[in-house]
Amino acid sequence: MKELFASPVFGLTGLIFFFIFFIGVVIWVFRPGSKKKYEQDAQIPLKERNDE
Repeated sequence: MKELFASPVFGLTGLIFFFIFFIGVVIWVFRPGSKKKYEQDAQIPLKERNDE
């Protein structure tokens, strides 16, 4: 098991995978049109609940 995690091939593959994943998340967060949704979501804790 130790040899699997110490392998340079798997280490490089994991690094590339997580780098691409990170770039994808950044693109998803800063995509056009998302600002309005995030502003609405930011107001959720400040809204009063009327169903009580």
